[in-house]
Amino acid sequence: MSYATDRKMENVYALRDLATLYNKPIRAKDYKHLVETQNKKIQELMQRAWEVPFYRSRFMASDTVPGDYQTAADLYKFPVLTKAELREWMDGEAAANPKKYEHWHVSPTSGSSGAPLRTLVSPQENAWMTANWLRVLSMPGYNPFTGKTMCRPNSLHGAVKERDSVVQRFGILRRKQMSDALKNRLTSEQLLQEINDYKPDYLYNHKNVLVRVAAYAKKNNVPCHQSKFYTPFGEMMDDASRELLTEVFGPGLVDAYGMSETGSCVVRLPGRDEYQVNSDTHVVNIYNADLSGPADDGPAVITPLFKTDLPIINYVSGDSMETYTKAGLRFVKRIKGRMNDVIHHKNGDVTEWGNVAVIMNYIKEVIQYRVIQEDYENITILMVRDPGVPEERQAQVEAIITEKLGAVLRNEFAFRFQWMEEIPSDANGKLRILVSKIQ
Repeated sequence: MSYATDRKMENVYALRDLATLYNKPIRAKDYKHLVETQNKKIQELMQRAWEVPFYRSRFMASDTVPGDYQTAADLYKFPVLTKAELREWMDGEAAANPKKYEHWHVSPTSGSSGAPLRTLVSPQENAWMTANWLRVLSMPGYNPFTGKTMCRPNSLHGAVKERDSVVQRFGILRRKQMSDALKNRLTSEQLLQEINDYKPDYLYNHKNVLVRVAAYAKKNNVPCHQSKFYTPFGEMMDDASRELLTEVFGPGLVDAYGMSETGSCVVRLPGRDEYQVNSDTHVVNIYNADLSGPADDGPAVITPLFKTDLPIINYVSGDSMETYTKAGLRFVKRIKGRMNDVIHHKNGDVTEWGNVAVIMNYIKEVIQYRVIQEDYENITILMVRDPGVPEERQAQVEAIITEKLGAVLRNEFAFRFQWMEEIPSDANGKLRILVSKIQ
């Protein structure tokens, strides 16, 4: 088939692929099957990668051949792939072969950590992406075919324009986009009203959007429709946000981790204390700090096994995880978040984001924050107070942050605190929570 035909058949392919995926809370009796499925797909992926010149050179550099890769552990032998390397390769492919890719998708990242990355995704790969996301929605017990889904807009850059398809008019795959976009900014009150009017069975949007809606509802004592399940995405979950969201939106929080380049790959379901990896579609390997070998706690390196036309193998996510393995499967105890956002010191040293987060994420009086390094001596911290916390506590919170974060940053910075009703989303819909103005 041609790519043009594949593009027209994507929805059919997605339903076909969805039927093959593991879509339930993981059970011990399924471990063996999942490992076998993962191993088979690893072997197929590496055979396909051998035919791609970009990866053929990486096989040569590591003195390996496809047959050397049988399991997830074997991937530690293959070179890691950085975002800069992926960007250069993808841009080069697109420029050199425009005709080949005219029916492909371009999956853009937000560019929150620098230049945006545009990933080329074939129609069949995109069908797998869709199937994988539908699988995430269905894992806690939701039926996306009969339920009502409410989500962020497909594009944040224009006002939402949508109407029900013929299928949706019959009550199948009903989905409504929330209206908040760059050209149509809505208040938290309006977004809450949209949720209450539509009463979705499953709700997903950027974490910062759901947090500010929850904060508004709590502060103003406005009832909020509790969906059966909901997913805040785009930013890492912290204890204060989790507590607020479950208080307002209910217990059905599905914490899904992924990236636009790879799709969703790690999921924590309601009532679970740990995350399971979507091992039938992804490998999540953990490396030591310098990316030279395996570890249980450190940078997460991800391989989507369904992306076989232009593979993404051993992709350095920029995030860190605390994990363990059992019967050959990876489980995640904690996602620590970005490793490439840093505070810069005068002497050239940096303090990584995780060292800041370990202080800020555990201050439960604060439900949203942004840390801004103004220069080598001053840091501004924007904060939103939990509506249940008296305003009088703000000075105490500032003192705690000054003491604890000041110690982490070697007492080299003066802090300026700014309390806000809400912190606006960035242009990409997310809320980048560590910003350094030092180039």
